[in-house]
Amino acid sequence: MKRNLPRGNGIRLLVGLIVGGLTFGIFLGSCTSSNNPTSGPTEKLEAFTPGEPLAADQMRISFMGTSFLPRIAQQCNSVFVELGNGDSFVFDFGSGVSSKYVAMGISPSRMDKVFLTHLHGDHVSDLITLYCFGPSQDRKSPLYLYGPSADNPEEGTIAFADNLKKLMKWHEEAFSFVTTGLKNGGDGYDIVAKELPYMTVGGIAYEANGVKITHFPAVHDRNGSISYKLEWNGLSMVFSGDTRPNNYMVEQAKGVDVLIHEMVVPPEVWASKNSGLKPGDKGWKQAVSFATAVQNNSHTPQKALGYIFSQTNPRLAVATHFQVNDDTTGPALNDIRSWYKGPVVIATDLLVINVSKSEIRQRMAVVSDFAWYPHPKVYPPDQLAPPKYDGPYAQLNDTLLGNVIPENVYMTTP
Repeated sequence: MKRNLPRGNGIRLLVGLIVGGLTFGIFLGSCTSSNNPTSGPTEKLEAFTPGEPLAADQMRISFMGTSFLPRIAQQCNSVFVELGNGDSFVFDFGSGVSSKYVAMGISPSRMDKVFLTHLHGDHVSDLITLYCFGPSQDRKSPLYLYGPSADNPEEGTIAFADNLKKLMKWHEEAFSFVTTGLKNGGDGYDIVAKELPYMTVGGIAYEANGVKITHFPAVHDRNGSISYKLEWNGLSMVFSGDTRPNNYMVEQAKGVDVLIHEMVVPPEVWASKNSGLKPGDKGWKQAVSFATAVQNNSHTPQKALGYIFSQTNPRLAVATHFQVNDDTTGPALNDIRSWYKGPVVIATDLLVINVSKSEIRQRMAVVSDFAWYPHPKVYPPDQLAPPKYDGPYAQLNDTLLGNVIPENVYMTTP
């Protein structure tokens, strides 16, 4: 079932369900002006099968992590953007998302360009997995990291990349008894970091092959957060990362095809869900006060997101960084609808959006909970660089090797 979403079409709310190990999406309601946006018929989203070819004129956005809170159904933040010209880009790479990339059949060689909105753990934590295991699979070239500067050079993206490499030095050496790079093209354990001035509006982060990715300031927690805008083939996408509602977004996201923007539940909901407390309980006021302080410092309330959408008028508005539950999605959509009447979706993991000039199609990926690594890119042997170490035993001392149980002991039938 295709979803054709021109400007001003009906609102559809997505809720993710896990049923029998398979992921589905459900729309709750389809309406244009009702004051109760969750009324109406319930219908399943069409299934997306990983590996489906992408049309030459399309952009595909796959949501791999849609929460700040690690959950089985919603890992932390990441989206994967594929273009019909063969390019692909990762935006943020938070805790737990590696399993979603594996399940979606995306090999590390297609994840070599990562754009970070800021350096909070729920946006960068799984870079350890991507960096460490990419070269032992099919990413034999450097990992390119793009991200914001900071007021202190020791806290910006370049310093982060240097420290990531130092942190995982033991792992890098341990895996270097196999080839990890190419004779011409660098090594998979190289990191090339490009630091983007966080206060620059419309600065160019990346431009090649007809693709332009720009950045602009986000207002989140402390100095040093940014949002991104990708443009290609007359199509556009904005990814906010975490931010307070701000005028930079209103200016930069006007009329984009897809606006992906964070949203947070009200402080009272946050306090109740994360503590189990309720009004009148000891500690309730402190829990609400804490949640309020964090949100005032860092995030976009539900009604504020509706305002942002109303000022930018995207073809499809997407809320993310939001905990999808039966009792959170309805109130959130009501708040959004107080300002915005256009098409909107609340994302959960494995939502897939195909974007063309004529339509926007929404589906949910059907994946295995027990997926193995995807089919890798295969390099001709003469292109591969020799391993750093000669064989699998090169980094083990004689005492350790002398205590290895010989194969003939356990391979012989008793």
